[in-house]
Amino acid sequence: MDEEDYVENTWTYILLCGEPTLFEGLRFARDLILANLTLRFVIQYISLPHNVRHSLSLVIGCFLLYYNVGPAVIWTLGLTIGAYLSIIFISFITKRWRGFIITFFVITFLLLCEVYVINPKMWQQIRGIQMVAAMKIISVAIELDRDLFKQMLNPVEFGGYLLCPANSILGPWIPFHAYTSYLNVKFLSRRWIKLIIINLFLSMFFLTLSNCIIPWYIDDDTSKWLTAYRDAQAFRMSHYFVSSMSVVSMLTAGFGLTNDCHLDIQVTKPFFIELPRSLVQVVIFWNIPMHQWLKNYIFKTCQPYGQFLSILITYAISSLLHGFNFQLSAVLLSIGSFSYVEYNFRYKVASALEVCCLANPCVKQCEHRFKKNSLLAVFVNTIFSLITIMHLAYLGVMFEASFSVQESGYSFYHTISKWENLNYFSHGFVAFMYIIYLMM
Repeated sequence: MDEEDYVENTWTYILLCGEPTLFEGLRFARDLILANLTLRFVIQYISLPHNVRHSLSLVIGCFLLYYNVGPAVIWTLGLTIGAYLSIIFISFITKRWRGFIITFFVITFLLLCEVYVINPKMWQQIRGIQMVAAMKIISVAIELDRDLFKQMLNPVEFGGYLLCPANSILGPWIPFHAYTSYLNVKFLSRRWIKLIIINLFLSMFFLTLSNCIIPWYIDDDTSKWLTAYRDAQAFRMSHYFVSSMSVVSMLTAGFGLTNDCHLDIQVTKPFFIELPRSLVQVVIFWNIPMHQWLKNYIFKTCQPYGQFLSILITYAISSLLHGFNFQLSAVLLSIGSFSYVEYNFRYKVASALEVCCLANPCVKQCEHRFKKNSLLAVFVNTIFSLITIMHLAYLGVMFEASFSVQESGYSFYHTISKWENLNYFSHGFVAFMYIIYLMM
């Protein structure tokens, strides 16, 4: 095949793949945008009482959920009603342990639904919706324990918060106080429209990269590490698509904006993930709102019991919220242990070499001899960045699978076979790094 035929076939493939991909992506975006614009324009032009605004969010959110997942919405409604009644009941007994009890109740409910009640295909359809609702429920319960509410939320406040069309499907999680303050924001400006268009374009760009571009530019017959990097990168691009679309959903409802239309919410930072400094920063920037939720409500609650145990419980809760999925659990717990070892190892290296190479960037007035722009610091940080990129390829490779596997969930053997093909490199490398750390 000559060069002209190759270029022609390439563009033909991209067009044949890109057209249906963009069509489906824009059709999904249309539903989110219409529902949230309805919420925004009613709030904008009609003066509504406090509870009516929450009721409007509740009703529109229910319609949007039903339109997207059909009868399966009953499980989200059941979780919402059950959690509210449970919080009310527990509040009569104790004012101290509501967060712990509700966390246990919510996670148990999700796991029982996944194992005994809901078929795998339906669970994959609503898993993300249930997880966002669970995060909201747990945050309300813990904030009640911390006396951040003058009184328990009434039913329409609670329902409006959990089922809000701005973030009930794709997220991101936001605290109740941010949600209710956004309902009071009123604005109309070109900047608002511009932000919606920019993020919609970004979401379609990432979707096209994930489905059409990245699977094409590295062949299957290349080295196993290159194909692993390709598959992991395609998965990351699909995550950026979901994150950007969630921003579109929030923006069209007027959420995540100040009165002067400045964006004050960010879900992910692709640049810091594709060119990472460390796994620690990948964890932070992968899903910023969820990281904040885990840090504020899980890690800080467990911090009195020690740093390692706090990290372990945090990643365990994150894994359980995703359900009985060996693949996700294995990845999340691996990232937790990898980042813990990396953080401590880099601290030892930074102290030994007096160089700015911590997992997080040093502050401007750090005491290291070799600052971040020195040759040694650039070299050491580049090495760690390359190691992180290999870890991302290793951890993300098993998310490539056929559509039927994605619908029913990933099995134990699927995950193990992917890592076995890469000789369990990252697990072995991190174990070696931990031994060196102990000897330093």
